[in-house]
Amino acid sequence: MIDNMYTVMKRINEIRSRFGLRSHWPANLSAARRKPAGFQDMYARALNGREPDRGRASANEPSAIKGKTVDEIKKLADYYATASKVPPGLVKAVIETESGFNPRALSTKGAKGLMQLMPSVISSMGVRDPYDPNENINAGVNMLKTLLKNYNWDYKKALAAYNAGESAVDARGGVPEYDETREFVKKVINAYIRNSD
Repeated sequence: MIDNMYTVMKRINEIRSRFGLRSHWPANLSAARRKPAGFQDMYARALNGREPDRGRASANEPSAIKGKTVDEIKKLADYYATASKVPPGLVKAVIETESGFNPRALSTKGAKGLMQLMPSVISSMGVRDPYDPNENINAGVNMLKTLLKNYNWDYKKALAAYNAGESAVDARGGVPEYDETREFVKKVINAYIRNSD
């Protein structure tokens, strides 16, 4: 039971640190024990501990996952996030907030699909069908990764730029004071914390 509590607290503190929230690590906890799971650990977790079979499509490869159910959409999110070294929980939180896991979602501003890609993003990333879960999530994850890198992995700024655009974030030096953007960032962070493994 103590091991489980330690694991839960470790994950909570990891998430808090990513969002710039106060950490509650005990002062005497060694840096090695604070280190988050590496890419290989995330990749193994995303693929449910299975290695893809060589020579034929695995049930965990994106071409074998259609994205018609919430579980399949989550598997696609895990796959593309892990392949791009973006936290899978963050991608799923964006999808939950943007579209409620509805691949046919369409906003009044023209954003389409699971990750609500704008027409300019659809065009620049060569997305043929923005309502196809594979294409939409792949493009959305690539866009999110670019924003995370541009903002030095500051989740709040990257999420604000995902919603309002980089120019709005750059002009204000952080999350712009748009009600929609502030609400979006808050909802994504809450979903990420609530649903993270």
